[in-house]
Amino acid sequence: QGTNWYPGYQVLGEGIFVRFDEEQIERWISQYGEKLSARADIIKNNYENSFYATSSTEHITIKFLFLHSFAHALIRQLSFECGYSIASLRERIYCDKGDGTGKVMTGLFIYTANGDSEGTLGGLVRQGYRETLPDIIKKAIEKARYCTNDPVCSLSQGQGLYSTNLAACHSCLLLPETSCEHFNAFLDRGVLIGTMEEPDIGFFSKGFDTYSNK
Repeated sequence: QGTNWYPGYQVLGEGIFVRFDEEQIERWISQYGEKLSARADIIKNNYENSFYATSSTEHITIKFLFLHSFAHALIRQLSFECGYSIASLRERIYCDKGDGTGKVMTGLFIYTANGDSEGTLGGLVRQGYRETLPDIIKKAIEKARYCTNDPVCSLSQGQGLYSTNLAACHSCLLLPETSCEHFNAFLDRGVLIGTMEEPDIGFFSKGFDTYSNK
């Protein structure tokens, strides 16, 4: 109790940090909040009733599901673009608890730490340039719209670790476990691109440019 420091380690690598406009996120949630909350509650209930909840405390909010699912979709696409294998890329999610305490955070960090003592060669950083990243995000979202396991995946009420995923499986969103800081849990394509039953509720349901140009 009272500890004001945390252990850390130095990473010689490179990464891309993405921060979303908080106002756009709040506008989306306020528009589809009831339907989005229903999906988040399914995951939350499955988590609270699992053995997983006895050893960890996760704050599962709509915004967290969105950021985490987007990070996975982006990593899967970046692995085709930057020259690193998908297992070499990792995520770090920056999301507040949504309870009004602490600083508001709406971002994610995709990074690699597989270089030698001098670091890496810049292949990932190059993908973060203004002329490159938007196209990569568009491709990531378009690929997330389809899964070879649909409609089973899209209509799922709980799959993966302790049923803590909805529309997310190995064919669409899951990553190697070394890449995910949440053990491939708390994922849902529905918050990105909508579902078969509710196609409009996803943040990117109407396309990437809907929010990116505002």
